[in-house]
Amino acid sequence: MRRPLLASLVMATVLSAGVAFRASQAAPEPSRVPISWELNFRHGNMERIMVNVNGKDQAFWYMRYTVTNNSGKDILFTPAFELTAETGTALTGFKDVPNVVFEKIKSSYSNALLMSPNNIYGKLLQGDDNARDGVVIFPSIDPDARNFKLFVMGLSGETAEVESPATHKPVILQKTLELDFNIAGQAVGTAPRCTLTETKWVMK
Repeated sequence: MRRPLLASLVMATVLSAGVAFRASQAAPEPSRVPISWELNFRHGNMERIMVNVNGKDQAFWYMRYTVTNNSGKDILFTPAFELTAETGTALTGFKDVPNVVFEKIKSSYSNALLMSPNNIYGKLLQGDDNARDGVVIFPSIDPDARNFKLFVMGLSGETAEVESPATHKPVILQKTLELDFNIAGQAVGTAPRCTLTETKWVMK
């Protein structure tokens, strides 16, 4: 009577291992030690600014950052930013954001070298002297959400190929920086309290 039970347990273990293997294949972890070029990314907090657009005050969110290339070779810097909320909403950096918003942000700081999201693209030379100061801007974020994930792509050359579960075709994932924020409140009359809760690398 024990043999069938033992066989069932062995089969269940094998099947579980197979499921775990497929899951790990579908969602690989980035290497702990860089295996490709990687840029240094320093950033500030998520901040809110009110800007008058077409006669109406609107809220925008932004984060300033500095990117430095110490990889040992010049890199074509093509950043992409995505902000997702716990409610399921997602925003692309600088999409539907008038240029007047960047101009107001730049005028708020004593940094003549702050580059607009449109102009920061291009070859990033090596060394601290060639670091670039940028800003990512989003339109008004979901007021019902409190937890947000900001994905920063274009900071690493590490990639992984996996099979899409929907199309069963190869998909290339890129090592991506994930910044998790908690925003306690977004009332227009009060300063929002934004806290960075976690920073990690993911494959996306």
